[in-house]
Amino acid sequence: MMKKSTLTTLFICVIVAMQTAISCSPAADNRAQLRRERLRNLDDSITVLAPSVLDSINSAIDNTQQMLAKKQANNTITTSDSLALQEYRMCLARYYWLSDHPEKADTIVQDIINFAYRQNGGYYDKHKVCRSERLNSLLANAFQLKAARNHNFHREPKQTLQLYTESYRLLFRSDNKEALPKACANLADAYIQVNDIPGAAKWYRRALFLVDSLELPKKENITLYMGLAQIYLSLHDFRTAQIYYNETERYFDLMSPQMQAYHVNNLGNFYYYTKNYPKALDTFKRMERLLIKRGMTNKFDMYLCRINLADVYLNLGQLDEARHCLELCEPYFHKNGDATALYYCNTIHIGIAARQGNAAEVERVLRSEHLAHEMPYTMVNIRNQYMRQYYEQKGNYRQAYVNLQANINYDDSLEHNRSNMRSAEIMSRFTADTLKLHHDLALEHKNAMIQTANMKTTVAVSVAIMLLMLLVLWMMYMRKKQLQNKVSIMNLKLNNVRNRISPHFMFNVLNNKIVNSGKEEASELMELARLIRTNLDMSSQPYMYLNRELEFVEQYIRVERYLLGDDFDFSIDIAPDVDTAKIRIPAMFLQILTENAIVHGLKGLEGHKQLHICIRRDKDITIISVRDNGPGFNARRALKKGTGLGIISQTIAVTNEHNKHKMRFEITNREDKEGNVVGCEATLKMPDNITFK
Repeated sequence: MMKKSTLTTLFICVIVAMQTAISCSPAADNRAQLRRERLRNLDDSITVLAPSVLDSINSAIDNTQQMLAKKQANNTITTSDSLALQEYRMCLARYYWLSDHPEKADTIVQDIINFAYRQNGGYYDKHKVCRSERLNSLLANAFQLKAARNHNFHREPKQTLQLYTESYRLLFRSDNKEALPKACANLADAYIQVNDIPGAAKWYRRALFLVDSLELPKKENITLYMGLAQIYLSLHDFRTAQIYYNETERYFDLMSPQMQAYHVNNLGNFYYYTKNYPKALDTFKRMERLLIKRGMTNKFDMYLCRINLADVYLNLGQLDEARHCLELCEPYFHKNGDATALYYCNTIHIGIAARQGNAAEVERVLRSEHLAHEMPYTMVNIRNQYMRQYYEQKGNYRQAYVNLQANINYDDSLEHNRSNMRSAEIMSRFTADTLKLHHDLALEHKNAMIQTANMKTTVAVSVAIMLLMLLVLWMMYMRKKQLQNKVSIMNLKLNNVRNRISPHFMFNVLNNKIVNSGKEEASELMELARLIRTNLDMSSQPYMYLNRELEFVEQYIRVERYLLGDDFDFSIDIAPDVDTAKIRIPAMFLQILTENAIVHGLKGLEGHKQLHICIRRDKDITIISVRDNGPGFNARRALKKGTGLGIISQTIAVTNEHNKHKMRFEITNREDKEGNVVGCEATLKMPDNITFK
């Protein structure tokens, strides 16, 4: 038995060695080089938004789709062929991202991510990396673009950091390591957005090191110098910031249009923070002329330029020009839901009103604001300056002092950041030295492999060496896998402990609050506590009987009813032939559909609100419908706002894979006789005897 197993292992190793030799042949290398060159040329055209680039991308997509159709008919299609199509679609997404309609890129990017997740039987889900370097590069680019959408409009900063970090990690296992410095720069910008200046400095310096380590052209340093200048500007180290801005300006003509606009915008900010408002005005005017010349008048950069111009005009006392700039940019930020930019717009409104002594307008602006998250320090500091003028005009010197103290505390935090940044620089240099050592060793190893490959040894010796290496690698892999399993078990144990502690603490707090509350408030809190406890019990189960699910939904409705008001009707209609105690559905499905109907349909709806759950049978299928009288289903809005429908879709897909009879789910808008939308209906069809794993 042992002898047969050994022979089988040796045979497999020989096959693997032959496949490796074929894949590393010069012909394969040439094809890969041509493919990368073709994509690089497309990217260069996209960067400058060349007039014909969209036609070139669509033509490449059409040709690839035709080729795929022919290969599919002959049953010769490969993963590489499908990858080619997704790479061209990634180019299309980048084009839309830089065009006047960046929202068109969202669906394409998500399709590409889903494609990558499906490859090799969901290999990424288990290992957080793809088997193919080419696929890692594609997925990294998709994460980059998704993060950039969040970053530009100040959305989901934590998710932005996660996406950029994951992209950076994937690029290390990709065939596009030249993109690593850019990934570092994007991460640095994301850290700036969350006010982590030392973290941003670390990533910019790592990017500079990677440019040298990967022996990339020196022009790759241009945007990195620009980022470091922004960091020193944030720290009010104006002298060092100007050194980096001057260094960047020398290479202005080598930058892409987007990087030119980015540089001029940051330079304008430099003059603004040094209170050289005439120079700041000239610089932002230069940015405006540049964007008009490049045909970028309807892009984010132009609206950013106008809001900065509004603030400069305000500080120069040109209030009419400040108002005009706000009128041009404020609707755009409202449309895209950019809370940080709208906060800045309101700050300028406050500044204008304070200059005019219009206290009522200042108070109106403050009342109209609903801040969802903490604003960047720089934005808060700008507002504090204008608010002090307002407080002084009202004679509220105590509040003016409090406001001034907030700025002093901010200056103290800058000094703290400088200390952290100096420590980060030391660690970054140490990391850079270590990376350089590994890089040199890798180069030495690569040269040795090249020399060995050129030696004309006998076939027998070559195969023997290769088999030995494969055997060692296999043993190392098995050892690593055992260690990973031990770590996974340890993490599961730790997570189990955490999951026990957190609910225990939460219920203690709720119980304490209930004891010390009035009768009505205690009743509400008791409902909430029961809801949370039931949710914890149900969320750990793959499925739940329908009667239990309905009980949980009723608990949820009792809690939500306090928020929806008295003008809300809820009903459940169960057909007589339905035995809810015997029907199983995926846990939390009915609650998710109910919550979606309330959040996206009924909350904020004026007038009478209705929510109806209907359960009936059709032969061996149970049909569950959730209806509301809200504004109807909007696919784009639903994808942006929540993950509930995504959870349902993924769960159904996974469950249907190992079931003969499939679950079905659909959402439709309900219409009256005139064709007007009068609500939404979500329907789940559950076959009998379905199994859950």
